Amino acid sequence: MATFKDGANGSFSGKIGNVIGYQWRGINVMRALPRKSKKPRSEAQLANEMRMKLAMSFLSPLTGIIRVGFQQAAEGLPMTPFNIALSYHKKNAIGGVYPELFFDYSKAKVSTGPLAPAESLAAEWTDKGLSISWQATPEDRKDRLVNDQNTIIVLILPGTLDKWDLCTAGITRGMGHYLFPLPPEVIGTEVHAYVYFNTSLTEEVSDSRYVHVAAD
Repeated sequence: MATFKDGANGSFSGKIGNVIGYQWRGINVMRALPRKSKKPRSEAQLANEMRMKLAMSFLSPLTGIIRVGFQQAAEGLPMTPFNIALSYHKKNAIGGVYPELFFDYSKAKVSTGPLAPAESLAAEWTDKGLSISWQATPEDRKDRLVNDQNTIIVLILPGTLDKWDLCTAGITRGMGHYLFPLPPEVIGTEVHAYVYFNTSLTEEVSDSRYVHVAAD
């Protein structure tokens, strides 16, 4: 059953026949319900479906991170941060040719924005965790504005049950290094690491940078 808003000439919410009305981001929207097709899906449709699944498998566990990391990219656009990230990854982070498509972690992003990104990013396993470093000069360590920029580290751990980890507290850009503590059963496994910066003053973020560490 549909309900009218603002009188008979206003918007409606619900289903009438094959039309549905709803509100999206403060905008009243109507759309036709999809019709089931008896035609077999084309290879292009199957490839698009596979690209969607691969992108969603990466993004879905990181929904909260993606909403923050792509927030600036969504400003002024009729799209959510997650949808912008989904569009980016479908176009840029899927490799291969259907049906041999695969997710390319090196092309993925967990944030995008105007701050300068991490340079000379490197990572290696130690007996206590993952040692991650990025470019930071002695001047950076003394610069108040640089040290206001927090460092966010996102780890994708394919061989573990939880599959990802996050650290945001107490790491500033000027430090240039962080030892990410991890349990012994994780140390030495394959990891995909993403590092980006944000600032608490303006809530701006940088593009994330990627580094891969192979299993020992």
